[in-house]
Amino acid sequence: MSRDQRDENVTDINKEESPSGQKRSPLNITELREKTVGIVSLGCPKNLVDTESMIHALSEKGFQVIPDLDKAEVIVVNTCSFVTDARKESIDTLLEMSQYKENGKAKILVGTGCLISRYKDELPGLLPEVDMLLSPSEEASIAERLVSPMTKDVFSSTPLISPASIPFRRKRLTPSHRAYLKISEGCDHTCSFCSIPLSRGLQISRTRESLLEEVRMLADEGVQEVTLIAQDLTRYGSDLEDGEGLPRLLEEIDRIGRIPWVRLLYAYPTQVTDRLLKVIRDSSTILKYLDIPFQHVSGTVLKRMNRPGNRESTMRLIDRIRKILPEITLRTTFIVGFPGETEEEFLEIEEFLNWARLDHVGVFPFSREEGTPSFDMDGQVPARIKTQRRKRLMGIQKAISLDKKKDWPGKVMPVLIEGPSEQSPLILSGRLEGMAPDGIDGEVLVLSGEASQGSIVQCRVKRVHAYDVEVWETSVPEEESSE
Repeated sequence: MSRDQRDENVTDINKEESPSGQKRSPLNITELREKTVGIVSLGCPKNLVDTESMIHALSEKGFQVIPDLDKAEVIVVNTCSFVTDARKESIDTLLEMSQYKENGKAKILVGTGCLISRYKDELPGLLPEVDMLLSPSEEASIAERLVSPMTKDVFSSTPLISPASIPFRRKRLTPSHRAYLKISEGCDHTCSFCSIPLSRGLQISRTRESLLEEVRMLADEGVQEVTLIAQDLTRYGSDLEDGEGLPRLLEEIDRIGRIPWVRLLYAYPTQVTDRLLKVIRDSSTILKYLDIPFQHVSGTVLKRMNRPGNRESTMRLIDRIRKILPEITLRTTFIVGFPGETEEEFLEIEEFLNWARLDHVGVFPFSREEGTPSFDMDGQVPARIKTQRRKRLMGIQKAISLDKKKDWPGKVMPVLIEGPSEQSPLILSGRLEGMAPDGIDGEVLVLSGEASQGSIVQCRVKRVHAYDVEVWETSVPEEESSE
């Protein structure tokens, strides 16, 4: 069966057996002599944290995780299924990795993650090349499953993220100076376009004790930036006995005070409280940065999305945030081409963008996700129109982003040094406090200076672009930094 055929089958999930008739062979557990593992992690930072946890679990059982897939006896692919393109990438990667069983040393191919969770019953027939399929709730037992010939029924399902995750151990894959901190798993919201609850379940918060212990561990390791992640940070703690939420957690992290940058990603619009904003305002370590995915501002579209609010309530939220935090950096995302979206409803986003003048905006065409209410909604918008609408919004935001930086040249700002820039080995790459990791908000190009990776240095802005900024270290005389 071709990759395209498998992509189509997993998109529709309507077949239980592989047309090839190929059957899954028994695991070659007894042939694992060197216990080497290669891992490919796909998807979001939350998935990356799961991969890091699996690496630690494997290491505890004597496995050696290596970068050379040709030499790995076990290959693990941590999959993503958030949108159609992610599913296709996951299937392609699993098929690509299966070739190492024919041409390399690999004896076992393991699929983990969201794709497995959503299609656990169908995938054995569709992907017989994969020897073991583990949903996120089963990933914690990956090492035991690889060293034991017992059947899968022997193993319990214990999420990597759970209230009792003390201590929470992992082998970080991020650069040594920064880390992600996943504070909860799953989501309680029922957005009509989102498949996360189908693959990750309802929210499970980690205890504050577990999180604070990990923050101390990360500080001991010299981490300079911690980014708190969850599907919805603002619901953190609602499922715990004491009911204390994100503001209390942030206050305690701030008291530790040993990590200079603490960043928040993914806050739900209606749960950004004044208390949360004031904790951020009064903190010496919590960055004045919030990522609040609005998804839309038209009340009628938001209702179809099964999300609250409208343009007026979103504008009031922006005003309230900026009143308490005048220096806040705001990031958001929008979905264009949601079923039934009219030109007038789309124009509400354009008008809102011109009014709000946000710092960072991502725009995504609507993707039909099987199993979600929006999959079969009437009024599906043609791909051509979705592409045009995305282009229009990004054009508006590009002009806004550039205009908001027009007064930056000459200013001195702290920059976290990431290392050599991919644009040139002769310059360094870094980020401002208002730029999230992994390039989603742009890059700072340090044109001159000798700062080390992971250091936070004062830099003077030389030139600005819509998304990137050129600077030089203030320790370097200006004449030496000229072109």
